[in-house]
Amino acid sequence: MFYKVEYQKRAHQEVEKNALLEEQIALCDAGVGIGKTYAYLVACVLLRKYSLLTGRGNPLEQRPVVVSTSSIALQKAILSEYIPFLSRVLMEQGMLQFPLRAVVRKGKEHFVCDSRLEQRVEAIRHKQKNAAQKEALLSLWKQYDMDTVKDLSGFDRRLVCVPKFCPRECPGRQMCRYH
Repeated sequence: MFYKVEYQKRAHQEVEKNALLEEQIALCDAGVGIGKTYAYLVACVLLRKYSLLTGRGNPLEQRPVVVSTSSIALQKAILSEYIPFLSRVLMEQGMLQFPLRAVVRKGKEHFVCDSRLEQRVEAIRHKQKNAAQKEALLSLWKQYDMDTVKDLSGFDRRLVCVPKFCPRECPGRQMCRYH
């Protein structure tokens, strides 16, 4: 069984690497625990290394690799587990001189709109609300990224996030933390 898993990981990584080399799109379906994340991350590292070694790429013109995940949990795992592990292994093997770098780009629905927050706080001012949820909501005056706030309800999150389209006539636009 171990050989089969290793074979699947290597096959997946080859598909990803070849698609990247040929500037194509690769769609891969594999079960849980097969190593899809490691496969595409290693493929990206190999592509970068290969393009520099063969002269196919100018290090000053290297574009970043963009990875879109299906969950915030996977984003966190990539940043805190996958990237540090790959960096350590590849540096120990002499394949990298410096650790890999990664950042998370989030959509606006993860951030607070102060105008909408003000409306929501006013709406609950004289109503019964779970104490932890109310405290979480009020903490948004100091916290901008809602993902860092514990106990914030999904309902409140939807009501106070930066809207998909911000109106130009918004009264808080000049002081907006998002814009």
